Amino acid sequence: MDEFFLVTCPFCGEAVELYVEPDVRGSFVQDCEVCCNPWRVTVSGDEEGRAVDVGRADGSE
Repeated sequence: MDEFFLVTCPFCGEAVELYVEPDVRGSFVQDCEVCCNPWRVTVSGDEEGRAVDVGRADGSE
């Protein structure tokens, strides 16, 4: 199961590798390592495979 995901920051556009623990599902907030703006990270899928989606978490979503 993938634990590292390459995501693109919705604020600065930088590609960032994001580690997500294997048992994590749902959503959480994490800051961008490059520009420090908050992301809403949504993790979906099952043991066959997971998907990670990153969006803004600054109230503009």
